[in-house]
Amino acid sequence: MNDLTFLKLQSVQLRQLLDRAGEGSVTHMQLAVRLEAIENRLAEANKLPGNLFTKETIDLPRAALFLRGSLVQGSEGIRPSLAGHALIQYEGMFVEQALHDEREAAKADGRQRRPRGAPLPKLLFTGTPRGSFGLEFTPQIPEDASFAYLHAQSLENVANALTRVAENDSEDVNTTLSNIPQRVIPYLKRFFSELAKCDAELRLAFSNKPSTMLGSENIKKAAERLDRQVVVDDISIDGVFRGVTRETGHFDLRPNEGMVISGFIADELTEEDVERIDKLTNKPCKSRIERTTITKIPGSVNYTYVLLDAVLNSPESTNGGINTVNF
Repeated sequence: MNDLTFLKLQSVQLRQLLDRAGEGSVTHMQLAVRLEAIENRLAEANKLPGNLFTKETIDLPRAALFLRGSLVQGSEGIRPSLAGHALIQYEGMFVEQALHDEREAAKADGRQRRPRGAPLPKLLFTGTPRGSFGLEFTPQIPEDASFAYLHAQSLENVANALTRVAENDSEDVNTTLSNIPQRVIPYLKRFFSELAKCDAELRLAFSNKPSTMLGSENIKKAAERLDRQVVVDDISIDGVFRGVTRETGHFDLRPNEGMVISGFIADELTEEDVERIDKLTNKPCKSRIERTTITKIPGSVNYTYVLLDAVLNSPESTNGGINTVNF
């Protein structure tokens, strides 16, 4: 992030804090002084030689996927099926990564969850640069501009995750995926699968850093490992909800049948969602959970769980079963 972008973000953040501070308070006056200083620095920066136009937008890194393979015609075109799948899965990875990063930033600032009504992070498809065939995009500037740099970092986090999975030859998939947010994994798995079907190779390019090449053989091997060892299910469980820890997002659920399930609540749940779910503590409920099953070599299994939602369940409607939809 350049100095001008940093100043613009500071300006936005100070304006937001100023709106919340009481008129005439000491805090309000201090923030007003800081805002005036930042705006003076912005005005001076825009007067520097070479700035023919006033920069009014926040500069975010642009990213591109350059593809080669059987469905790519040089630098001229690409089959819509491959382009569509690549963009859909990549945006899915970005959205889940950005939600996770927003959640971590909220915790660092002393907040617990995303605010009510906060829009989901988005990517904008901005062009088709030449060179094999490129699909270029950038994070959409969020309503809360303080997230702009965070979302730019999320885009790089996705690229780092793809690179780590593709370049790691170890059969220990659990370790490879350990630092990747769980809800990114289904999109990552489908992304590699679609590229592998087309014998595609991928170059990840950024406007602010060197590009990374993922060869077709590495992509195929990664897709095979993920397909063989990782299964993601969307399951519905009847049981007794045992509570959620607001600060960490950790939850416990005792199914009508089987062992207690522990995991974390989804990053997109707001504080109001968590409060509603927390009121189900020690009550019968129906929970929707995303379960990731990772089969280790030579065959042991590791489960992780993300709570997507929970609602009150009447005793006569429970059947003790688990309904599963495979990804």
